[in-house]
Amino acid sequence: MTDRGTANEGLWKGDLCQNERDWPEALALLGLPVPVPVSVVGVALFTIGGLSMRMSAHAEAMRDLDKIADEREARSARSD
Repeated sequence: MTDRGTANEGLWKGDLCQNERDWPEALALLGLPVPVPVSVVGVALFTIGGLSMRMSAHAEAMRDLDKIADEREARSARSD
């Protein structure tokens, strides 16, 4: 194991111990790509959810307008 600095310093000085590892560096390299896909998925789900809510509200408004138009047509047909 390394006593000072990083395990890479041992390699530079000719110390080729197999047990030496730079765990913080290795874990950082493994952990770095994890947040990126998770955040991309989160943004996609948030966008899809917001769009779905807006489309649902729009469809409901269109149904209400169709009801109003049908009622007006029925009233005008009765008055004729």
